[in-house]
Amino acid sequence: MNGLADKVIMVTGAASGIGAATCKLAREAGAIIVAVDRSDEDSIVAGAQTSDNALVVSLDVTDEEGINSCVEAAISQFGKIDGLVNCAGISIPGSAHSIDTDAWDKTLSIHVTGTFLVSRRVVQEMLKVKSGAIVNTSSVYGLSGGRGNVAYNTAKGGILQLTRSMAADYGSAGIRVNCVSPGYIDTPMSSMLKNAGDFADKFVRMHALQRPGQPKEVAAASIFLLSDSSSYITAANLPVDGGFSSTHIIP
Repeated sequence: MNGLADKVIMVTGAASGIGAATCKLAREAGAIIVAVDRSDEDSIVAGAQTSDNALVVSLDVTDEEGINSCVEAAISQFGKIDGLVNCAGISIPGSAHSIDTDAWDKTLSIHVTGTFLVSRRVVQEMLKVKSGAIVNTSSVYGLSGGRGNVAYNTAKGGILQLTRSMAADYGSAGIRVNCVSPGYIDTPMSSMLKNAGDFADKFVRMHALQRPGQPKEVAAASIFLLSDSSSYITAANLPVDGGFSSTHIIP
């Protein structure tokens, strides 16, 4: 796989989970990191294991003014942004009849609007140089329905359509936009499953590989989609789900 030597890669949700793993793997591949998270800067540095030349920004991805300032700082410091990985997200469970409007709005705002706002600002810089790669993070539950998580599932489906639409808009400018869809990954966000009786075990056994995935395994897929090794791939969705979305394993 071609590396990311000297490429500037911006990652949201960088303080933990898949975002942190993506920062670490991108740095190991030679990238310069712009690590973004709503956590404080010390937490981002600790989670993303950033190097001395990284730019670390505490930012809510729904804050348009903050996004503009972050991108301007990255351009001022590094002169470019070659890649973006949108990992920021939350999960507030609830079915349509029970979830309150605030929880619905917050979930869609962070996942869909946040991904859109960050991508829109970054792509403005990529258009100037006619190159770049964006990787969005959906979910296996953006591909199919699932019980008790209507806002999250809807948001992840929206991210898939945003990915396809942006790929169509910017492919002719040399900008690729792809998506990864994780299954059950062992992250802080999925920790609530471990407190749900035997559900976590049943969920694991619905995956063909019969184990949870690790954040670094999703990160590796994102690094591939950022790299020149995927130079003819755009508008694609890559499930990183241990076979969950393509097999039918009944525990």
